[in-house]
Amino acid sequence: MSISAGTYCCRVRISCGKLRLSSTLGSTLSSPVAPGHRASLLHSRATSSSGHRMQPKRVLLTNDDGPDSSFFQAWVRHVQDSLQWNGVVCIPSQQQSFVSKSISHGPLQVTNIDSKTMHVDGSPATCVNLALYSLVPDVDLVISGPNVGHNVGRASVLSSGTLGAAMEASLAHKKAIAISFPFNGWGSWTEEDIQTAVQMAGQVATQLWEEWQSGTVEADVFNVNVPLGFKTVEGTPVEPEILRTTVDMQSQYSSLYKATEGKSGAFEWAPKGLKPFDLPAPTAGGDVAAVKAGHVSISPLRTGFIQPESKP
Repeated sequence: MSISAGTYCCRVRISCGKLRLSSTLGSTLSSPVAPGHRASLLHSRATSSSGHRMQPKRVLLTNDDGPDSSFFQAWVRHVQDSLQWNGVVCIPSQQQSFVSKSISHGPLQVTNIDSKTMHVDGSPATCVNLALYSLVPDVDLVISGPNVGHNVGRASVLSSGTLGAAMEASLAHKKAIAISFPFNGWGSWTEEDIQTAVQMAGQVATQLWEEWQSGTVEADVFNVNVPLGFKTVEGTPVEPEILRTTVDMQSQYSSLYKATEGKSGAFEWAPKGLKPFDLPAPTAGGDVAAVKAGHVSISPLRTGFIQPESKP
C-alpha cells in the first residue's frame, strides 16, 4: 500500500454537543504540506449543473465489529437521517476484527434484517464484495466503520478488518472511507462522546466525498480516526483539529499468540506490541501523533504496493 503525504488542519469548536468548523477542509489537499503547518483552507463544494450539492447515489455501510458494535447504529442513523444519504448496510454477522482483507470462500449465508440491512457470515471484505457485485446495485461510496478503537500506525492499518473492507471496495473501483473511534479505555465514552464523534465523522465523510467529486484528491481510500471525547491518550480534553496525516511506519507487533496452559500444542490470541501510542517518538505528521494528541487524523491511501527503488 502506498501512502500519500500531506497535512492540513482546521479548528473545530464544540458547543452544546454540536460541531462548528471555523474553516473547511482544503481544495488542494493532495499537495504535501510540512507536518504541523497550519494551512489556509478554502474549499469549492462540488455541485451539479442545477446548483445542488452532489450526493452519493447509494452508500454501502459496513464494519468489522458486526451487529454488536457500540457505535454502528448511531452512525447508520446519522448517515440516513442527518446526511440524508441513501445508505444500505451489509455487515458481518459476528465480530471480525484483525482479519485485514481476508475473503471467506463460503458457502455464505445472507440474512435480511430489513429492507436496508443484511448480515453475512463472512469477513468484512467478503461483505463488500458480495454487496457490490450481488446484492446492492449502484453503490458509488463505501464507508467502513466506525471501528471500535483506533486504526493508526502501519501494523493496525495492514491488519484491520475495517481497512480491509475499504481496500476491497477500492479494488472494485469504488471510493472508500474507513472510520475508527479511538478511546481511552473500554466503556469510558459517554453517549454525548459518540454523538459528537458521529457528527464529526459525517462532516469529514461529506467533505471527502465532495473533494473526490471536484477532482482535487487522488486517494483511493481515506483512513479517518475520530477520538471519542477529543482527549489526549492521557485523558486531557483538547480543542480538536482535523489533520491530514501519513501512516506512522514505526508501528509493529511481535507474537500474536501464547501457549494455552494445560493443553499441549494449543495456542490462544494474545497479541504483543499492538500499542502504537507507547511509541517513544511518534512520527511528526503521522496518524499516531495526531490521535495521541486528541486530534482527528485523515490519512489518504492508495491500494497498491510501493515498488522499491533499484540500487545502482
